[in-house]
Amino acid sequence: MSTGSALDGQLGTKTESSVGTAVTADHFFTFDSADLAFDPSYLEGQGIRAGKTFKSINQAGIARKAATGKIELPLMFKGMSWWMTHMIGAAQTLTVVPSGTLAYEAYFVPGGLRGKSFTTQIGKTEPAAGTTNAFNYNGCKITDWELAFADNANTLLTVTVDAWNEAEGTPSLATASYPTGNGLYNFSHVTTFKMGGTPSTTSGKTTVSAGTSVTSVVSALTLTGKNTLATERFGLGNAGVKKEQFEEDFTAITGTFSAEYNESEFQSQFRAGTTTCMQIDSIGTIIESSTPFTFSVIMPTIKITKAQPTISGPGLVTVNGEFTVYDPDDGSNPPI
Repeated sequence: MSTGSALDGQLGTKTESSVGTAVTADHFFTFDSADLAFDPSYLEGQGIRAGKTFKSINQAGIARKAATGKIELPLMFKGMSWWMTHMIGAAQTLTVVPSGTLAYEAYFVPGGLRGKSFTTQIGKTEPAAGTTNAFNYNGCKITDWELAFADNANTLLTVTVDAWNEAEGTPSLATASYPTGNGLYNFSHVTTFKMGGTPSTTSGKTTVSAGTSVTSVVSALTLTGKNTLATERFGLGNAGVKKEQFEEDFTAITGTFSAEYNESEFQSQFRAGTTTCMQIDSIGTIIESSTPFTFSVIMPTIKITKAQPTISGPGLVTVNGEFTVYDPDDGSNPPI
């Protein structure tokens, strides 16, 4: 059934075998919005012609081709691991959960983004015709990402994508298929929020012993990642299309949080410049036996860089804090 609206839209992706060579989407996601779009660079001639007060159409044209935009999607129980590869350059390690048959564990640690790219296909619907057209974006890389946990809200993932070009209709619109029985994480699923403890990593799996649950009321926490990529690699002989976007600066992961003022949990560590660990676990429904869907983020070495309590009225004293993720440099644990 066609509605002629964005209800007919779809979002699909696939990792490219060769950077920049478009492939047919085979991963499909529930999404809230997608504004990835063609972003050409126009040049106009400035030549003066006797008696002409307008620029000539013959002197206007596209010098560069590119596409950029954001995709916002809810963090779902199934299928989200695909994004981790392109957010932090991680290789997926997938193993069956011990004593299980349906549940699998996947661990992701940061790696290089060189040679990793994907094709994004967005189905966009014409209202009048009721036709959903395939807009394909090749050479996609994630420059920025944000994972947001907020009170009374679904957990959201937002990625900013830089692509080489946009092509309409090729590849043709893929048939979307989605995981069955797929739920989404919300604020109530964050059942573990700990700081401190001793992190350790074995076979790619990081765990934390003796972490302490945060007792302060934290109403929101956002993780933000930035991959500083060279997105301006345009050169002669490539018809205005860029080359692969290489990393050209340090990867940055930072966080912000809103909480009630708690001296021992935030301010003391902030003033002392203490290095600590942070763990955030979202626990969903049971997959089998006693194994639930779990999305866990562990940051072995962070520093709280801002945690000043503020009074903005007669209500509770609050803190709008910030923290930065660092490489542990211990030869064992990853940054995240």
